[in-house]
Amino acid sequence: MTSVQGGLSSDELDSWADYGATGSRREHLGVPEAVVQINAPSPIVDYVGWYTESYFGSLQSPAQARLFVHDLPPNLWCSIHHARIAAPLRRVVLPSASETICLVDDRRRAVHLVPPVGSDPSVLVVRILRALVLRELLAARYSFFHAACFALRGTGVALIGVRTAGKTTTLLHALDHPEAALVGNDKVALVPGTDDDPVVALGFPIRAGIRAGSVLALAEGPLRAYLKSRWSQRFGDIEAKSDQETRLQVRPQELAAAAGSMAMPRCQLGLAIEPRLDPRVATPRLQRLNDAECRALWAQHLLPDPAAVFPEQAVVADPAIRATTLRIPRVPAYRLVQPPASGPLTVRLIEDLMRRTSAGE
Repeated sequence: MTSVQGGLSSDELDSWADYGATGSRREHLGVPEAVVQINAPSPIVDYVGWYTESYFGSLQSPAQARLFVHDLPPNLWCSIHHARIAAPLRRVVLPSASETICLVDDRRRAVHLVPPVGSDPSVLVVRILRALVLRELLAARYSFFHAACFALRGTGVALIGVRTAGKTTTLLHALDHPEAALVGNDKVALVPGTDDDPVVALGFPIRAGIRAGSVLALAEGPLRAYLKSRWSQRFGDIEAKSDQETRLQVRPQELAAAAGSMAMPRCQLGLAIEPRLDPRVATPRLQRLNDAECRALWAQHLLPDPAAVFPEQAVVADPAIRATTLRIPRVPAYRLVQPPASGPLTVRLIEDLMRRTSAGE
């Protein structure tokens, strides 16, 4: 087949899954609750597996969605680019990759990507795969929040707060603890359940955006040295940008490894912390939130729909997905008021609080 005659259908796209692609591979990736079948050239599948390791795995479960990456010759790319699309297919434009043809079939829960000839769509495929996993979890009534999360001795701590409140800085300090693990740095989902179920938090393979000030606030050690080296390679003198909004993007797995820790995809949540920076205080302190304050905190940072959860790839979401219902996790919540650069003391304060709350105080 060398051209598209008339309208382009889902059946035609399905039949092209392996057309012209040497070494194309099919694999099921994702989390047990949301599995995506990816059909793509083998190097892309390998890259996606590497990028999402520790969070998404290769699974034998049936897939809820499918992602096709078509490796087609230039004449077919041009034909598809100008073709009339037959329902139920719809053509969407990806803000971060406008030259890549993206066709979505909501009925079959499939996304077809046709990148320009000679381009490497690996990073885009990671983003679309992640969006499809998150889309399926949204449809299954998972609640998503703008939050960071780490686990200390297996118990999760959610860091929830406004931008520049100190979530990332607190997270980095926590990773310096020998028994801490990184769960998520930007978005966290809560597994649906009843009020009597333990609250389980899920993290996702999303790069951490780290400012120079957060790096400089760290104590001397392997994590600070790693981030300073990465920063110098990317931006130059880190001290010159300590007050700027420039951010170093780091995969969560690399961040955890640099701290001698690990990334874990899920944990039982035991505590919620709302960081607040206040240069007027001398030492960090914790203030327990009442029920109304706790509900307001979670509600303020709820990500209710695909456009909020994965804004750049929201166009691949099924339009039928509606906002999630807010479920307030039954875990103690505290406001952490801290001066800048109080990290190690802050982590000890949280660790002591976790001991006391686990003892029933």
